[in-house]
Amino acid sequence: MSRIDEAFHQRETPLLIACTVAGDPTPDASLEVILSMIRSGADMIELIIPNTNPVADGPVISRAHERAIRGGIGIPGIFSLIRALRRESNIPIFLMTYANPVIVHGEAVFLSDAAAAGADGIIIVDMPPEEGGVLISQEEIDPIFIIAPSTPPDRREMIGGIGRGFLYLVSAPGVTGTRQHLPDDLPDRVLEVKQSTMLPVAVGFGIGSAETAYEAAAAGADAVIAGSVISGAIERNPDDPALFVGDAVREIRSGIVRHRSSRSAGQ
Repeated sequence: MSRIDEAFHQRETPLLIACTVAGDPTPDASLEVILSMIRSGADMIELIIPNTNPVADGPVISRAHERAIRGGIGIPGIFSLIRALRRESNIPIFLMTYANPVIVHGEAVFLSDAAAAGADGIIIVDMPPEEGGVLISQEEIDPIFIIAPSTPPDRREMIGGIGRGFLYLVSAPGVTGTRQHLPDDLPDRVLEVKQSTMLPVAVGFGIGSAETAYEAAAAGADAVIAGSVISGAIERNPDDPALFVGDAVREIRSGIVRHRSSRSAGQ
């Protein structure tokens, strides 16, 4: 059983997946940021590989990409960062990237190096499952796929059958960023995805407060993913980003805890 599988198997509440751009704001500070996320209640870490054209990301995370690139982290540095985290924690870690760095590095070599460093899974945003033969066939690291609001039922079922770890359900059309509320139809879409797969379903895009975390948990999500709120905390507090990132993670965690309390009260 992988670390990702074990985390979902053992959960009592929806998991909190805390997301940050690797190397933001600097490689050394990034390690402290991630350790702060873990200490503050994150159950899993999504580590984004910096990219010069992050088309799926909104302005907050896009600026995080820019800071990380200016800080000089590259693929070897990211693998070193994961190894450093592994010396401190056994928390599940998965990478989010675009296809270009993987292809340049060599798909099989990249996946093997990532697994050797301690990564448990990977999302390649712009690599459709039909083009992910190497990713799907290897056994060292879980291939995680995204379900968009526009993904048709037959494609949801296909993706749900070949992915591992979990499925990443985008809460609403558009790019990453925080929202005041999640869409009203989110519970229906979570249910539709769960009916087409045995994998856990994690909801991301738009979760930046206790309220939206509560809404995602109430919609039936097995995990809640928060990223822009963390990148925003780093941006606003460059001198001590780890401290304020911890506050952001605890805020999201409080919404998940509130959902659990409300369910217990209703039973």
